[in-house]
Amino acid sequence: MTGNRQLATHMKHLKSISILGCGWLGKPLAVELIKAGYPVSGSTTQENKLRELEPLGINPFLIKFDPLFSGSEAPGFFQTDTLIITIPPKRKSGQTDIYVEQIRNVVEEVLKSNIQKVLFISATSVYADGDRVVSETDADPNSYLVHAENILQQQAKFKTTVIRLGGLVGPGRNPGRFLAGKKDVQGGDHPVNIIHQRDCIGIIKTILDKQVWGEVFNACADHHPTRKEFYSAASALMKLEVPQFSDVDVSKNKVVNGVKVKTQLNYNFVYPDPIEMLGSL
Repeated sequence: MTGNRQLATHMKHLKSISILGCGWLGKPLAVELIKAGYPVSGSTTQENKLRELEPLGINPFLIKFDPLFSGSEAPGFFQTDTLIITIPPKRKSGQTDIYVEQIRNVVEEVLKSNIQKVLFISATSVYADGDRVVSETDADPNSYLVHAENILQQQAKFKTTVIRLGGLVGPGRNPGRFLAGKKDVQGGDHPVNIIHQRDCIGIIKTILDKQVWGEVFNACADHHPTRKEFYSAASALMKLEVPQFSDVDVSKNKVVNGVKVKTQLNYNFVYPDPIEMLGSL
């Protein structure tokens, strides 16, 4: 009985979480957090997807920032302890300013609430290419993602932790299709900075469990094979035509250092080697 009482007490003190953007990452993240006992609300921008969330135990909300806010019962969504923002970045020309404005409008809604903690999913594209190893302090100050991060981190009412994810692979995102059959592909000798969906979720859960706030973390697998090695292996495993890489290449790239997430969070990657992770897809 003692063990049951301790478990009940632990469950009672778990904080509620709202996930803004229950898509490729947000939805499976919500499922895992619910399994861990967290009460979870989740948003979608499509009304027909509301029916997909409720059977999973997610309290569903229809919410859009386009870039202005619109939605139904938004106050309920923002009545939570922790907000996780997984809105996919807009990288196309002319859309980056819209993304920054989206985040600015999200903050306006957060400031109306009692939210104390925000977890923002960013990307390693904050680092300019330059044939170098980059850590969390090396972000390009002109990056629109850095502008979005700053909007959140500069708020005094709540604390924000930022996770900069590498290239995403996992269910529904098999990199074997990305370059299959292409010719004269540039950047064959560039290192890849990849992370599996399962490790994305694992890192997020670790931050929530340990309550680590006000930090910035890179998140990508330990090993960095070349693009040629990685995408050739990925295509071959799917029995697709492997890409052909150019012998002439003057482009630059970087290696993203993810040591901080291991040392400060004591997190061990499920898939530390991008080539080995291909077997799980």
